[in-house]
Amino acid sequence: MNSAIPSRRRAKTPSFTRIVLLISFIILVSRLIFILPAAFEHHQQKKAAPESTPLSTPLRDSR
Repeated sequence: MNSAIPSRRRAKTPSFTRIVLLISFIILVSRLIFILPAAFEHHQQKKAAPESTPLSTPLRDSR
């Protein structure tokens, strides 16, 4: 019985998979490079800012 997919189409599948994975990796790395300066600046601002104490509201007994 003949296979449903021709043999030459099977040969293209690994190369297509490799192309998709390569594009995904490039997008992932470019997003990382794009966000690094902002993340570093945010980290520096957090280190420079004094720690603020959260405002606490006194609990009232409503009985």
